[in-house]
Amino acid sequence: MTAMTPNALLAIKAQVRAAEARRCAALAADDIDALADLMADDLVHVHTTGSVHTKAQLLDHAGRILRFFEVRRGELNVRVLADDVVVVTGPMTNVVGRRDVDETIEVQAFVTQVWALRDGAWRTVSFHAVRQGD
Repeated sequence: MTAMTPNALLAIKAQVRAAEARRCAALAADDIDALADLMADDLVHVHTTGSVHTKAQLLDHAGRILRFFEVRRGELNVRVLADDVVVVTGPMTNVVGRRDVDETIEVQAFVTQVWALRDGAWRTVSFHAVRQGD
């Protein structure tokens, strides 16, 4: 990685944190279009259940099967690997339910995300969540 100034590193970290906040807000608002804008076309998304989705599959799943009522992130570790690649790790709590059932569950997970700067915007290229034990 080319040496970046401390201010440049802080700016990248702030941009990615803001993108992640928009991703969480889009899920909770059921805004599938906004969610799609934050994903790379070649996204690989691994759920806590072990299911693996492409971007198209995840958007269908989030828009047709699951409903996110709340998405909370804990303290995030944001590591800038290059001026266009960032790895984010940290806890996440989702309150979700199936769209066909009037019931919600809370899922606590630890997430690793890879964000890439594509077409002038930060987009997730990889998302891997594992359920955290009690």
